[in-house]
Amino acid sequence: MREIREDSTPIIVRSDSPLRSVTITFLIRYFTVGGLERVVSTLANEYTQAGLLVRIVVLEPGKRNALLTELDPRVDVQMVHERGPGRVRRLRELTRDTIVHINFGDGRIHPWVRTCLFNRNVVVTYHSDYAHKRHKMTNRADRIFAGRVQEIVAVSRAAERFCVEDVGIPSHRVEVIENAVPHPPASVTPERGGATGLTAVAVANLYPHKNHETLIRGLGRAVRAGTDARLVVLGDGPCLAALYKLAREEGVLERLEWCGAIWKREIMLPLVAQADVFVSASRYEGMPLSVLEALGLGLPCVLSDITAHRETAGDASVYFPADDPEALADALGRVAADAETLTAMSAVSRERSRLFAPARQAGRYLKVYERVLEGVRR
Repeated sequence: MREIREDSTPIIVRSDSPLRSVTITFLIRYFTVGGLERVVSTLANEYTQAGLLVRIVVLEPGKRNALLTELDPRVDVQMVHERGPGRVRRLRELTRDTIVHINFGDGRIHPWVRTCLFNRNVVVTYHSDYAHKRHKMTNRADRIFAGRVQEIVAVSRAAERFCVEDVGIPSHRVEVIENAVPHPPASVTPERGGATGLTAVAVANLYPHKNHETLIRGLGRAVRAGTDARLVVLGDGPCLAALYKLAREEGVLERLEWCGAIWKREIMLPLVAQADVFVSASRYEGMPLSVLEALGLGLPCVLSDITAHRETAGDASVYFPADDPEALADALGRVAADAETLTAMSAVSRERSRLFAPARQAGRYLKVYERVLEGVRR
């Protein structure tokens, strides 16, 4: 059984902080099951439990909103159902006399939202490297908007690079505040499921940039090379049918377990912790919460060699080129044959996870919010 720790260290808000008398309003497009939404829910819960006023404004309530159920019930959740001029009036009303913290999945702040936030206290967080979704015009629009907001945050150096090199935001204006996840609660007591061979687990929605194709091809090559390995996939999405077909073609259907989109941590974490290694072949990331969860569980990682993965996992991972199934197969074979290395990497994972405590993340954002209220700009 792996050691499971619970970090309940609360953040402390000074009694004279200007934040005591203002609402922190998180602006989010929708509250689907994803890393960005978990970042928002973690921050909202931290601040609510510290006695601050917190509001979450969801612009597209028609999408899946399951993670809202993990919020502290004292968080004020507002769904914007209006359209046209009423939509603008509603958003203006909900953001009046607040700090507005924008968290959008593609990093792009849409024109009507910019209009609504005129004369508001605005913080924008970029959650990933969005280069694969963007073009010159969207970057130019963001660059103009960035000049009018008070604070800009990137969740990692990889996201910071996107802000500076792609969007064109001056580097001195971007602050890096790393993501965080709560340590697994003491009530989670996972044990190995008894499977033989190497069990790898992947936690990601099934979208093209998450690159599950390489995971399946790599698994096929590893098995054909003699590695006794299986893959557990937690996630769902538009690529599922194609990936299922690929698994059949690769001859590894019986070595794949499809768990679907499991979002409740008390269900997800035991499944993850029963694996031997965590794997991801993602092509783009900011600071993936799935990897942070794996580190907290003491899991060694086998990750695609992208900046965000190295920044997150450090020496707790073996790396391979994102689109190289042969290299992935070789990595799986090496870790499967070396129990001592896995044990050593597990210890590194646990130690590294201490760097990503929610209280530290929330405390750093509090300083950003206070600068906004004091009129100090980076």
